[in-house]
Amino acid sequence: MSGIQKTINETIEATNIAVNTAFNKDYQNYEPELQELAFKYNTGAVPDSKFLINMLFSSVEEWKGAQEYDRFDKLIEQVVTNKEHFVRGKDIPYRAFERARQANSILGMDMYIKTIASLAPAAKDAPYEKMLKLLKGGAGSTYGTCFDNQPLFSTSHNFDDASGTQSNLITGTGVTTAQISDDLKTAMSSIMSFHYLVDTGSTEDEDKRMLNRNPRFVVLCDPSLYAKMKDVRTLENIVIDSNGGSQTNSLRNTFEVVHRIVDSANPNAYYLIDVSEANTKPFLIGMEDEGRLITPQDNIDALANLQMLRYGYNQLSFGNAYGAWWKIVKINN
Repeated sequence: MSGIQKTINETIEATNIAVNTAFNKDYQNYEPELQELAFKYNTGAVPDSKFLINMLFSSVEEWKGAQEYDRFDKLIEQVVTNKEHFVRGKDIPYRAFERARQANSILGMDMYIKTIASLAPAAKDAPYEKMLKLLKGGAGSTYGTCFDNQPLFSTSHNFDDASGTQSNLITGTGVTTAQISDDLKTAMSSIMSFHYLVDTGSTEDEDKRMLNRNPRFVVLCDPSLYAKMKDVRTLENIVIDSNGGSQTNSLRNTFEVVHRIVDSANPNAYYLIDVSEANTKPFLIGMEDEGRLITPQDNIDALANLQMLRYGYNQLSFGNAYGAWWKIVKINN
């Protein structure tokens, strides 16, 4: 601002414009690191939504004299319940606006503007970071179950009756690089073997369809395991015994690594996730409202009596639920 002296209302308005511009830019540019672990969809303005698991799959069956159909009221559903959230806001001293008015410039507000814009990553991350509590509780039903009424991690998952039970819970052998390498190979084999039947009345191998055909793997681990995971990902050879014997690392560059504190009481547990498909993920995120940035209203009579002017982000409404159990395996040490 320069030239004619601005009023306090005009100073606040100019600051709000700058805040919204910076926030929206950061929000649009930011990509949550965990976004590949969840399928995010819009629920509309409803308290909860029903995600139709069956819509992810189609069956091509032998003609037996009649066309068969799936009724929508018979499809397998997963309920996602929306809850309202907010990002803790920031108070800006009223005096800061008054100083900007006196200087006829909002340059002095730059620190505040950037600080409020920094709320954007937290707002965009929130639905994905909330998945971590479901991940931690995945061996139980505290946060619900998968569509087969089993916990996320179970030794008796049942995609359909004819497919039999399948396990996405592995007991690890330890956390040396050699042990991690062996356990990851076991987990990969499990993910590659998950299947369903296109004709549930068949016992023929030709009617078995792989649930994960061309996987792209991500390992989610505790920070304490991050360096070892990177070694397993990048080393040409893995040491396999105390005498320094080694073998070629067949897992080199076959997965990515992400670290989070999921369960501090069990830091040696980690997770192998197939993120190859856009709409089939181990978690569901139903978004009712992306939320909005709240700025002070341009009302000098109301604002003049305040010591602080408040900026926040609220009306963020979403729900988390378990999705495709066949996309994730837990290695529990």
